[in-house]
Amino acid sequence: MLLNKNQSTLETFPVSSSTSCISPFLSNKVAAANAKDNKASEKQKSLFVTSLSDWVCSSMRPISIVEDSGLKNIMNQCIQIGYTCGPISASSLLPCRKTLTKEIKKNANIGRNEMKTVLISAAHQRRLSLSPDLWSDGYKKMSYLGCTAQWVDEDWNLCTFELFCLPYRKPNKNSANIIQVIEEGLALYDLQHFMYDVIWVCDRGSNLKKALEKFTVVHCVAHRLNNVLQYTFYQAEINKVKKDVAFGDYYTNAVEDQDDQISESEEIEESCDDEQLIDIRTEVVSYVSTASTRNNPSTVLAQLSADAKRVLVTIIQCKELVKYIKKVNLNQELENRDAGVLIQCTIVRWLSLYYCLQSVRQSLNPLVEIFDEKKLNKRRINIINISILDKMINFLKPWMNVMKRIQSSLIPSIHTVTPSIYIINSSLEIKSNDAKQDKGMVFFRQRAKQAIKEKISFHPIHLMGTFFNPKTRKMKHLSPKQQEECIEYVKHEMLIMDIDQHSQSPPKKKQCLVNTTCTYMTEFYLNTENDDEDYADQHKLSKAASHMNEINLYLKHGFDKTTITTDSAQENEEFNPLAFWKNTHGSYPILAKVAARVLGVPATSAAVEREFSFAGNIITQKRARLSPDTVNEIVFNHSFNTYKQRFSNTSNNK
Repeated sequence: MLLNKNQSTLETFPVSSSTSCISPFLSNKVAAANAKDNKASEKQKSLFVTSLSDWVCSSMRPISIVEDSGLKNIMNQCIQIGYTCGPISASSLLPCRKTLTKEIKKNANIGRNEMKTVLISAAHQRRLSLSPDLWSDGYKKMSYLGCTAQWVDEDWNLCTFELFCLPYRKPNKNSANIIQVIEEGLALYDLQHFMYDVIWVCDRGSNLKKALEKFTVVHCVAHRLNNVLQYTFYQAEINKVKKDVAFGDYYTNAVEDQDDQISESEEIEESCDDEQLIDIRTEVVSYVSTASTRNNPSTVLAQLSADAKRVLVTIIQCKELVKYIKKVNLNQELENRDAGVLIQCTIVRWLSLYYCLQSVRQSLNPLVEIFDEKKLNKRRINIINISILDKMINFLKPWMNVMKRIQSSLIPSIHTVTPSIYIINSSLEIKSNDAKQDKGMVFFRQRAKQAIKEKISFHPIHLMGTFFNPKTRKMKHLSPKQQEECIEYVKHEMLIMDIDQHSQSPPKKKQCLVNTTCTYMTEFYLNTENDDEDYADQHKLSKAASHMNEINLYLKHGFDKTTITTDSAQENEEFNPLAFWKNTHGSYPILAKVAARVLGVPATSAAVEREFSFAGNIITQKRARLSPDTVNEIVFNHSFNTYKQRFSNTSNNK
């Protein structure tokens, strides 16, 4: 009998007196055939819903768990077992915690053995890119070192995989310890011997830069763009000063009524997010005077023009409004009116400034209604300059579009880096119709453009990514010097690929004519010619000419005719350069190998950030006792299952 603790006994069906289960053949065939036609009675369904509701409430599970595909799969298996064996107790089926942990570890080991072959093949072909980073969970404060892999497979699919999220047990996070943990993680896949062939993508943290200095490293573009924005709008300086001192009469504290007052502890809690994350190394550059960059923040801000101060004050007022709305619990009121919640801006979240200002702009009218209903002081809303707010949002839109695109891991992103910077720079150009009242935004456009020039430089991989996109292969938006350098980088990579291919298949020795009387002299002459430096140089020149022919052929004919379509849906879909190389790689045998290496490089380290986001969902307050090693196994199994779902058909056809 199956019992519900709140309801009457569930109806059961008779089973065989034998303790063995019914034939699996009958279970699979009969049950599968009738499953869609069979339906539970209303009484049974009601009892089940009640049990499910009790479970969600008592164990604090999310209501959305009923939509989880994993839960549905487990239920289907239980129904099949019940159909085969009859009613059995759940305790006889459910494993203990230790058994489940062992199963997770066993599955991870099996999966790693499968992935090892795939990853070694990608590394051997110099197609593998890795993104490492450090992270600490929010409950146990345990440090982890995570790493994601990205590569283009032999079928020209872009693959992304979470290699590991290892607990970081070293006494400190210096470069020597970091590289040891990275090697420990790579050893799980026998990849530690390919570290020089891998392209590494990471942020500009000094410890990571030092750890990877011997290898090919491409720095995350998203981090750099975020730094440019923070620098442009003096975010580090603003967080260090008192607003009324720095901005004088341009900054006015909003009048607070008695309901607005908050405790000191709440104020500290709300401000610590930004203040603890201030980058003390932020450079201070004054565009108003030639003063030293060592000026204190108050002096730097005080030297700004009135128009520039108004822009910064508008940002501050929006952030303060968001903070206030959160404190007085009005976000739910906004949600009830379909206005969306307000989003706070923090110094480390990529482009959070745009989302903060956009959320404020969309919520202004609903907030006025809410403040009227609750009789709150509307000065916090009224002091915001809507005209400046709209201009700020328009200023940030190109940045938002670029940032979203370069973080993609479903299609290549490295080829979008140089066009993205070009797009942002174009949006910063001073227009002839700029009105006098736009002086503040003109100042910040100039400041942002100068910051991009000083802080963003293109790696050879970025230039080659532009070249290997057929749409931008002629690199017209790059300078002539960059175009020439790019071609030289490509030729160098082609030479390496050619050497690797030559070393994989040793050359056959030339056979001598055994029927002649001077065979031994012929062999001597051949060996002498092969050892001659002139012959080697001539061979190298021949290879270089062959490579240049491929490059010229691609520059002249490297367009994809299949992209010409009248289908509006396809026209709106972004062009994927891998589709071109999949169709034409036979025409460019060596160039295509370099294209696969370059287009597999991510423009940002967003993938490893997503890995940490997933790990953060594993380690919660209810699961804070979870072993760090088990966290690593869970992260791997999740990634492996995702990979199999995307690429299992491709792998089976190889």
